[in-house]
Amino acid sequence: MTPLRWGLALSGWVTLAVVTFLADVTVLRVTVTTVFVLVCPGLAASRWAGSGAARLTGRTAALETGVLTLTLGLSIAVLVVEPLFLSGAFTVTRALLVLAALTSALALSPRPGAGRRREPPDAPDADPRTADTGRSEPPTAE
Repeated sequence: MTPLRWGLALSGWVTLAVVTFLADVTVLRVTVTTVFVLVCPGLAASRWAGSGAARLTGRTAALETGVLTLTLGLSIAVLVVEPLFLSGAFTVTRALLVLAALTSALALSPRPGAGRRREPPDAPDADPRTADTGRSEPPTAE
């Protein structure tokens, strides 16, 4: 497992510990929470889903990954927080607990289809005269 996956898996739990043990208005608490909510769930989801940035290089790949990460991070945060608001059970600790568990699950689970190995396609027969005979060499004239 890569250090990125372990870092993503632990990031939510570190954020939860910071929120639990620091005072309400400290700059560190606000910064850590904001960075976690915006980046970590989205990065874990895009890594798990296997975004298309691997085929690109340079600034284009970095920009695509950044936009996808922020968009997914905000979307996941809204999907977690809204049911908590509507049920009257919202607290920052509960929301971070759900986000940390989801981020850890996405970071530590393998990508869908990663365990399957694809067989290489059979090479087409180079000689059209042997295509239907099952032989690899053309018939000899005797």
